[in-house]
Amino acid sequence: MASSLLLVFCVALSALSSASGAPARSAGEVNFSECKALSIKLNEMARDLYIMVESPKMSSIIDDPPVSIRPIDTCDPLSLQSNKEACQSRIVLALKNYTRIFHKNGVFKNSACSEWRARANEIADVTGDLLRMLKEPVVDHPLTAVNWYDNALCRDSMERLYSFSIISARVFSFLASTEAPKFEMKPC
Repeated sequence: MASSLLLVFCVALSALSSASGAPARSAGEVNFSECKALSIKLNEMARDLYIMVESPKMSSIIDDPPVSIRPIDTCDPLSLQSNKEACQSRIVLALKNYTRIFHKNGVFKNSACSEWRARANEIADVTGDLLRMLKEPVVDHPLTAVNWYDNALCRDSMERLYSFSIISARVFSFLASTEAPKFEMKPC
């Protein structure tokens, strides 16, 4: 009788600990599952706009260094497990840059690419949402460009954003997968 009572107690205790799920997130922690959803949305929007934005008729050299993810930013899975801050800070820097480029007063405003301005503004909204999820301020001042190379900047910006969105979606997918509650069987 005592052993059956002990077994019932262990099963009830196990059910209670499983029902509680993942520990509650503190106010300062980033919800990587929501970042994953937003980054996948950003990737889909970037892909769609990338397909629409035409290449310029003339070639030009964009000499501003792009904000991109580099190997030294340690965005590979092994590095992300031990230290995600370096990669995350580089993603934040890129998101701030893209928010400025695609902002309502950014590169797509008065350029040869103004026909895609509404889509660009939607992208700026998503990059802003991602920044807020990462507990970062949203940059609201636009990136100004010289009119003669606006057309080239639109296509170049789309190519860079599309590449960036692929990497950031992978990073946030990996970080979200480590958030999932892990259940382990505990002996009674």
